[in-house]
Amino acid sequence: MFEYEFTFVLDGITLDDEDTVRALTDELDPVLFSVHGTVHMTVAGEGPDATAAALATAERARRLAPGLRLLRLDRDIVGVADIAERTGRSRQNVNQWVNGTRHGETPFPAPEGTAGRHPVWLWSEVNDWLRRYGIDDGENRPTRAEMADIDYLLRHGSRTARLHVDLGGVHNGEDIARQLKQHASTTPQFVEFLLRHPEVRDAQGKHILVVSRPDEAVTDLFQRLERYDRPVVLVTVRDRIHARVLAPGVGADADPVPLEPEATVGDWLGLIRLYPGHAFAVDSGDDALGAAPGDSSLQLTTA
Repeated sequence: MFEYEFTFVLDGITLDDEDTVRALTDELDPVLFSVHGTVHMTVAGEGPDATAAALATAERARRLAPGLRLLRLDRDIVGVADIAERTGRSRQNVNQWVNGTRHGETPFPAPEGTAGRHPVWLWSEVNDWLRRYGIDDGENRPTRAEMADIDYLLRHGSRTARLHVDLGGVHNGEDIARQLKQHASTTPQFVEFLLRHPEVRDAQGKHILVVSRPDEAVTDLFQRLERYDRPVVLVTVRDRIHARVLAPGVGADADPVPLEPEATVGDWLGLIRLYPGHAFAVDSGDDALGAAPGDSSLQLTTA
């Protein structure tokens, strides 16, 4: 578990609401402050990643203050003067970082934009850059992509896609299943990927995920796929989790690309890139086994 710092923009609360402020303070130990009449809350949260930590912290805050709305994360935009103040360096020193005349071996982060013709940056990205030189503030914060995910989930709610995970004896299968279930509740791209494909849901409304390893025999995988009378999501794990929608079986009118009986799932995935839009089949001796990969795929990080 890791600890992260977040600054949430709030609604449904004022700093004069003593009971709500006390409930949040006693439980979460936040810093509450107002910016032009809008209440912000800086608070630490723990989780396996920043997104999970933010959602868990948001849920705790909602339980403590039922009328509270967490609108989004504050981006904490900083200019040269802010960076100088936070690091205890001079503005000239900070400008040298920006221009690459000091610590130029690692480029300074790109500006987020400009304010009054002066560049401004995300403090989280500047702080990560400073960490290389041991002059960061010691706090972990979400990345730009994680902030976008967290904002999405705060707006739309933690939409969890229910899963039916077919592990098929895969090594570390339970760990993979845990990661998939976490992605299905905290990774908007994965949730949206599944929701775009209702055809992969079973009779109970669960999305069917068939997990395979690259060295599994493709005939074994195709035999597993024969259990399903509908498209499924094939999940393979290497350094990343790769998910792809495919339709099991070989249609009567199909002209599939043949696979050698000894081919592995990894071999097959390589051929998919060479033959997009084609079905594949392998002669098992009695019947042809196969599948037709769709165009929709997604890559996810592993824990």
